[in-house]
Order: sequence, then structure tokens, then C-alpha cells
Amino acid sequence: MFLFRRLLCIAIAVLPAIVATTARDSTRTMLLRRVFAYASTVDTTGFSGRVAYSYFKFGLKTERRNVILMAVPTMYAVSRGSEREYVGETYERLVFRDIAHFDATRVLERSTVPHNRKTMPPAAKYLTPDIYGTILIDNHILSPFNRKNKRYYRYTVRLLYGGKAMLTFKPKLNNTQLVSGRAEVDAATGRIISASIDGEYDMIRFHIDVEMNDEEKQTLLPRSSSLDARFKFLGNDIRTTIQAVHGLPQVLECDSVARGDTTAMNLVRPIGLTEREQELFAKLQARRDSAAADTTRATKKKDFGKMLWDNVGEHLLNRIKSDFGNRNQGHFRINPLLNPLYFGYSKNKGLVYKFDLRGSYFFSSNHYLTLRLKAGYAFRQRRFYFNLPITYTFNQHHRGFIRMEIGNGNRIGNNSVVNEIKKEQPETADWDKMEMRHFDTFNFKTELNYSFSSRFGMAIGVRAHRRSAVEKKGFEMAGWPTVYTSVAPTLTLSYRPSGYRGPVFTADYERSFRNLFRSNIEYECFEFDYQHIYHTGGLSSLQLRAGTGFYTHRGDDWVFLDYTNFRDNNIPGGWNDDWANEFRILGSEWYNASEFYVRGNMTYESPLLVLSWLPWAGHFIEKERIYVNALVVQHLHPYMEYGYGFATRLFSAGVFVGQRNGKFDGVEFRFGVELFRNW
Repeated sequence: MFLFRRLLCIAIAVLPAIVATTARDSTRTMLLRRVFAYASTVDTTGFSGRVAYSYFKFGLKTERRNVILMAVPTMYAVSRGSEREYVGETYERLVFRDIAHFDATRVLERSTVPHNRKTMPPAAKYLTPDIYGTILIDNHILSPFNRKNKRYYRYTVRLLYGGKAMLTFKPKLNNTQLVSGRAEVDAATGRIISASIDGEYDMIRFHIDVEMNDEEKQTLLPRSSSLDARFKFLGNDIRTTIQAVHGLPQVLECDSVARGDTTAMNLVRPIGLTEREQELFAKLQARRDSAAADTTRATKKKDFGKMLWDNVGEHLLNRIKSDFGNRNQGHFRINPLLNPLYFGYSKNKGLVYKFDLRGSYFFSSNHYLTLRLKAGYAFRQRRFYFNLPITYTFNQHHRGFIRMEIGNGNRIGNNSVVNEIKKEQPETADWDKMEMRHFDTFNFKTELNYSFSSRFGMAIGVRAHRRSAVEKKGFEMAGWPTVYTSVAPTLTLSYRPSGYRGPVFTADYERSFRNLFRSNIEYECFEFDYQHIYHTGGLSSLQLRAGTGFYTHRGDDWVFLDYTNFRDNNIPGGWNDDWANEFRILGSEWYNASEFYVRGNMTYESPLLVLSWLPWAGHFIEKERIYVNALVVQHLHPYMEYGYGFATRLFSAGVFVGQRNGKFDGVEFRFGVELFRNW
């Protein structure tokens, strides 16, 4: 009886706590369900083509700086001089593609930053967060307000007066892709009223305050937002604050870009300037007035010299980009010439320096011209590589375009020519000592592409190869040509069973004819390829590729093998460029050594896979990948590669193990500089 009474007393004492905990869990679960489901209850039809305006006001202060700041992209303009504090404001026109995506055009801008340069461009992306989306900000950071990311966060709920609740969230692990903070929520509907978010990504530690719109059909968009960010890098300490007001009506009749137009900015500005901001703008105007009044020759010469060195420094260390045309319909961008981002390393090529230039010109939204020059120099091979595709799109909806592409490939090795010469003239010379197996390559391709629907497409074109012997003396002695040229009409059929966002199957046919545009060889080749990126939630994805190719005819003089879908990348990029679904250890000679190939590639990518869960170091891991590559060609049956890689804000690294015919075939480490890739 005594024991029964004791147990009864304990139960009575503990029961209220259990009931309270259960009630809190029930309240939390119910509120989270409403928050996660709220976006699906909002009618977002009619947003395509919608126009709105946004106003931004920023302040930037250099707490500490040194010479290293000059090498940080977009920071050269504030890395020198006596000024330590800058302000600016912009007014932009937004055209929505859908509720979460839009194209922005700057209409007005005013800034005390030298030459009106943009500084810390990643910071501006934090002012338009996709609160309810899987990805919170610009393809990084997992939103705590999306059901797919629930497993990464812990939540607590506190009920407030007036039918509101305070939802607090924090990550389960310390990783740069996750954030913490709190949100004020309408408890009845799950609509987020306002939110405060703290995080750190790409060397920027940030705090965001966002107030959501309460107008019908716009509650998924922010009404206003503010950012307090801090950038620290090798002794440099930069602080920036930005305020934004969104969803403004059109005030100006003209949407052309105007720089420094104070009168127009006064008309559109929805919030006032502080006394400090007015003071900094006034100081800038005073310096301009003083410079205009001082017309002495010595001063002009000094200003010209300073301007010259400023331009040289910016062009070497910063990204060069500009708009042109009377409506800014043209655009070009050149990445910094001395940016460490464009150095890479691999075992076969050694240190590689890369150069990237992009340009575009829009005749209208439906047809435009684009080009991209990718070039690189491999120091170990002493080889310069380049690739230049130029594309004219004449029908965006049907993916109709004409593309011309020129470039050079790897220096290939081929013993077939030497073997034929040895058979024909065995006693003439010692052919093995003449190093006749190496050829330089030059490629040209042009094609017309058109998709009849979202499922079916076709491309027709011409593909040409020119292979020149490196050592010409032996060929001349044997009376053989030193240049081998092929010109092949091509046909490609594509099938997308689920539309543009699903898998794609392609079939390629290529036939080279002798004497067609001075072609001296003939062949016939078929290729079939399958590619698909399956998004598994959040920032995770499974990338798949499989394909085969084979020659059905080879002329007597055709001794080279080359494929469209199975080739070595001469100019390796970084994590987002070419690390997935490509062979990493396979030697370049194997791409041209077999009359057939069968390939299979699989890459799984996730931001929170293995290393992300480690203490301290796991905080900096942004992406991780697991690679499995398989290949069957003549003499390799099969060839396998297994790899693991990860990317951080500073660099990407990977380790790959090869297996040839069931035996170990070596290991290779890949390294790429990712520093300031998003800047």
C-alpha cells in the first residue's frame, strides 16, 4: 500500500509536465504544418510579366584594410585612398518571370564609391530571400520554412497575443548552409509576418530583417528588408548595411539608366536619408565642384595618372563587365586576369591557368547573340587550349539557335599512321625514332537546333577536324600527308519524355566524305546518350549519364577516332563546371583509341553528407559529392573510377581511384580554387 501511494504521488506530480510537453509539441507541429503549407494556399497566377520597382540604400565602412583587399573582386575601388566610409542608393525595375524569379534593371543609381563601382555584390542577394522556397538565397542556404529542410532544424514555438506566434529555429549542426533566427507568424494561417535571420556564407556574416507583404497574392514576397553584413578576410574587416523597399509603383516615365541624378532620386526615394548619409553625399559633390573649378595643367596631369593606374589595377584584379547599346541590350564580362580562381591543378596537365570571357547582345527577348571564350594554358604540357562557341538564338520558346564553335583539343597520340608507313616502307628509315605519333588538333562545328515541342528536338550541322603532325619530317620522307582533315555532316535527334526539366535522350549520326571541303578521309559514326539531373530535395541531386558510340565505316586513310559525347575537357573548370559525370583519371589517349565505347557516370551531391557533420571543419563544407564512373573500350573492359570530393568557400578538392580490368590503376587528387567565385 505504501509503495502504491508513492507511485501515485509521483504520477500526479509528473503528469502536468507530460501534458504540458505534449501540448507544446502539438502546438509546434500544428504551426509548422501551417507554415510549410502556406505557400501552396496562395494563388500566384498572373505573375509572369508583372512589373514592380525596388529601392536600395547602402552604407559601407572599412574598419580595417590592407593591400590584400585590392585583390578581392569588386573591392579594389574601396581598398585605397583616405576615405573609409561610403554610401549609395539605387532604384531598380523588376520584371517577374514567376513569383520567385525576376529580372532586375537598374534605373537610377547614386554612390560615393569611386567610379560608381559595385562593391560586395553577393550582399544584395540577401535582400530578396525566397522565404518559403527550398533554397532561401540564390542557390544556397536551406530555408527553415520549407518542409524538405525540416530535418536540419530544431524549432520552438511561443504563442503571442492577437492570434500570433513566435517561431524560433536553429540548425542541428553548425554548417554554413544553415541559419538561425525567429519569425513572427499568423497562428491561424501559417503566414510569416516578419523574420530575423542570422548566418554566415562565403566569408560574409549576416543578419537579415524582413517584413513580408500582407496584400493579397503578394504575401510570399517581402515588403521591406534590411541587411547588416560583415566581411573579414586576412586582416581586412568591412561592414555594410543595406535597406530595401520592394513593390513600389512606377514614378518616372522613363526607365533609362541615370547615374548621379539627385532630382530623380528624390522623387522615387520612399525612405529618407540620415544626416550622415547626406553629409557623405555633400562631401562627394564638394570634391567634384572643386575638381571642376581647378583647371590647372599640373592637376589634370596628376588626375590622369591616378585614373590610369586605377583602371589598370581594376582590370587586373577585378571582374570587368559593362553594358552597351542605347537600351543596354549588350553586355560583356571578363573575369579578373590575375584572379587565383582561374588557376587549377591536375596530375596530367599540372598547373593550369584559365581565362573566361562572356558576351551577349539582345535584339529582343526572343532572339539574341551570345559568345563565350574559354582559354587555358597547361604548364606541364606547355599547351594553349581554347574554345569559342558563338550562338544566335532566333526562337527562345522552341530553343531555336544557330551555333558556331571553334577550338583546339589535346595533342593526341596515334600509332596507326606509323605502323602503316612501316609496313609500306620497312627499310627506308628508323621510323620508331622519329616521334611521328603526335598530332595537334583543331576543331570546327556549326549546327542549327530547333525543338518542335518540349519533348522532341533536332539539330543538323557540320563538324570538321584538322590534325597536323607535330614532327613533319618523317611524313615528308615517306611521302605521306602531314595534315589529316575530315568534314562530316551531322544529325542529332533528342527526346525529353518529361519536358525540358527531365531526362534527355539523344542520338547522333556523323558521316565524313572524302573531298568534301578538302577532306581526305571518310568515316561513319553513331552515338547514343542519356543524361538526367534528379533533384532529391534541398541542394541535393543525383546526376546520371550513360551512353555508347561506335564506328560503322572507316576509310582506308581513317586512322583517328573522335566522339562527340566522349571527349576530354581541355580547359577544366571548378566545382560547378565539369567535375560531375566526367572521367577524372582516364588518360587523354583513351578517348581516341577505340572503335566503340560504353560509358556510365553517376554523381551524388549534397550539402550535408559526411564531412559536414564534423566539429568545426564541417562548418565550412558547402557541397560534397560521391562519384562512380564506368567505361568499356578496346583493351579496357571495364575501367572504373571511384571518387569523393567537397567544396568550401576557399577551394574544392577531390580524390579519385582508378581500376583497370579489375586491377588498381592509380589515384589522383583534384584541386580547384573556389575563392570569390560568387563575387
